[in-house]
Amino acid sequence: MMNVIIVDDEILMRIGLKSMIDWESYGFHIVGEAANGKEAMELAQLYMPELIITDIKMPVMDGIELIREASSKLQHCQYVILSCLDEFQYAKEAVRLGAVDYLIKSDIKQQQLLDVLDIVKQNAEKRMQGNADGILQKHYKEGIGFLKETLFKEMFSGFRQEEDILRSREPLNIRLTPDRMVVVKLRIDRFEEIKLKYVEQDEKLLRYAVLNMLEELIPRKWNKELIVESSAEYILVLNVPSDKSNSDVGEALAMDRLDDLFTSLTVAMKDFLHITISIGVSGTVPGFGGLRRAYLEADTALKERFFVSQDEVVYYQSLGWKPREDDSFGLSREEEDQFRRMLEDGGDGAAYLEKLRNRLDAGGVTERASRKSYIRVLSLITSCYPSVPWFGPGDSPYERLLREERLADVHGIVLEYLKQCQTQNDVLYESRSYAEQASEMIRQQYAEDISLQSVARQINVNPSYLSRVFKQETGSNFVSFLTEVRMEKAKQLLQNKQMKVYEVADRVGYPNTAYFSKLFKKLMGQTPEEYRSILMIDKKEYI
Repeated sequence: MMNVIIVDDEILMRIGLKSMIDWESYGFHIVGEAANGKEAMELAQLYMPELIITDIKMPVMDGIELIREASSKLQHCQYVILSCLDEFQYAKEAVRLGAVDYLIKSDIKQQQLLDVLDIVKQNAEKRMQGNADGILQKHYKEGIGFLKETLFKEMFSGFRQEEDILRSREPLNIRLTPDRMVVVKLRIDRFEEIKLKYVEQDEKLLRYAVLNMLEELIPRKWNKELIVESSAEYILVLNVPSDKSNSDVGEALAMDRLDDLFTSLTVAMKDFLHITISIGVSGTVPGFGGLRRAYLEADTALKERFFVSQDEVVYYQSLGWKPREDDSFGLSREEEDQFRRMLEDGGDGAAYLEKLRNRLDAGGVTERASRKSYIRVLSLITSCYPSVPWFGPGDSPYERLLREERLADVHGIVLEYLKQCQTQNDVLYESRSYAEQASEMIRQQYAEDISLQSVARQINVNPSYLSRVFKQETGSNFVSFLTEVRMEKAKQLLQNKQMKVYEVADRVGYPNTAYFSKLFKKLMGQTPEEYRSILMIDKKEYI
């Protein structure tokens, strides 16, 4: 792996160059970047790069002067020039000084960059040929990053102790000091959707682009380590900068600096990578020994992202509620019946949903229980509007709900579906005759205290007129039709031998069990008990 330093006074140029290819898959590791030649020399003496890609015109120290000075101190470093069309004479001077090639900044293509890097690799391989010490050094550098990342992951898991990091600080080049630290956990929002845009190689490129962005935006004077937990999640460990002379002022200053950093990160991720991120931040811990606790706090804070708005950073210390542990939350039978009646009576379902959202947000309810509650609400809406179709094949409200990562978006899907159902239901009813509308309402509201007058009121028609047209179109009067619907439903419920007769009667709209039984026998020729007994016998004979 060849170490690379990128030098350009334009930050967008540096970011664009870093994100153009998956550097590490081609054998290059970007160890640093600088805005001028002087900064580049400081980095070069620290990292001893094998390649410096540098702009020509820069403040403080330009690219030509950088090559002259670096060539005297870096024995095996190669140089690639970034120039504009009007700087060609400078590019020729750089080539004379030993630059491998030059790239025109306004016209850099991915393949052009790869061709130049291929020349760099060929030059390096010729020099390394037969040099066993050089090969060993190459493998050593590749292993440093892996060993460091593994050490921190095991520290987070509790398999390592503070002493392990203290012993490894120098050999693994760990930049952190055993002072006050925070752990920051970042997750790419909607990652499952985003990764569909990438093939396997490009997903790795996205990962490197995120890491490069983090390295670019975090102040260099801050001690930090970056750990990749997955392509979707990243861990940042920081020594918190503060004013040690005043602990209160220092804590407030540290939080302000972190706020500014996270704002810069979220804006940059949107502008350059077209992604949004969620951020969870631990409380401060005194040193390496507190890293496991800090990691768990950051993870807890990140999980709260379901309940907060996009771009809102969640600090563990700001969570004033007890941990979200209520996984059994659900709507009661009374609440479900209230919601159903509200919809059937044309009430404000949106207000009901808003109250539900507020209960879930403030009540210590888990994300899982919150989703289950909204899934139940969806089923209630569907039962009230059985004639309304889904959004479309493979895109039902249930599937959309499960994909969303925030309570506000889950709420929005259910509210959207409710409004769609109400709108389409109004259209359907407007195109139906009064008798068809009344028949549909009977099938939906048979279990309630429904009457010809209440149905006529809901569809805005005179009861006498409704009675007449209902008889003409259905061949049955209103009461007979209602009774028939209720009895058919009762026959279905009686197949469940666990359900008592009085429960069946209540479920189909007859709170008086004796009246229900008398009416059932009159119409069916058997009492409910006799009907169930014969039904069970028939089932056994069939089996």
